[in-house]
Amino acid sequence: MVSQQERRLYQPEELPELLQLTQEEVDHLIRTGQLLKIRICGVERIDSREVDRLIATYNQVAERKNTLYVH
Repeated sequence: MVSQQERRLYQPEELPELLQLTQEEVDHLIRTGQLLKIRICGVERIDSREVDRLIATYNQVAERKNTLYVH
């Protein structure tokens, strides 16, 4: 999503459009620890590296599932 050199801090409200999810789904990812947030001066932010990590994790799960079903 973002290259190693480009690092960004997202507001949680920006993530639904970025990830093509609902705000409730993004909130669930945060609540369950799948997407970690940080607080800077009391303001919540999500590091772009966290978004990249989340996507990579879901890609790995999808690849494993595809491998299991291919005969």
